[in-house]
Amino acid sequence: MELDSYECKLCNSGVEETLEHLFLECPFASTCWNLITIHIPSQVTVLEAIDSFNEQLHSPISLDIIILLCWAIWTSRNDVIFRNNPASISLARSTFKKEVTLLLHRVKPKHKECLAEWINSFG
Repeated sequence: MELDSYECKLCNSGVEETLEHLFLECPFASTCWNLITIHIPSQVTVLEAIDSFNEQLHSPISLDIIILLCWAIWTSRNDVIFRNNPASISLARSTFKKEVTLLLHRVKPKHKECLAEWINSFG
């Protein structure tokens, strides 16, 4: 598929939208990670960043949380591209919280309490 532009539509900085940019370097993504008090290490690969995020969250459901925040960033990007909606941190936050809350229905029983506490602390 050929597009008119491969620039990041979330930050409009003229930077090519790569995996690293979209999920780690984009100011929009950085703000999203800050919502869950995650620090993005500089100049790391995506896999190294995931390891760092996992250590920072230090939770049995860390990977689920990481995936769902990536999903919130991705859906925000798609809203900008396909629906012409402006990028919205509050909408990304809402999407993330909704998805994490849905996770309560399928998480292992031993992790339900941990997840419920985490959701409540998120606000």
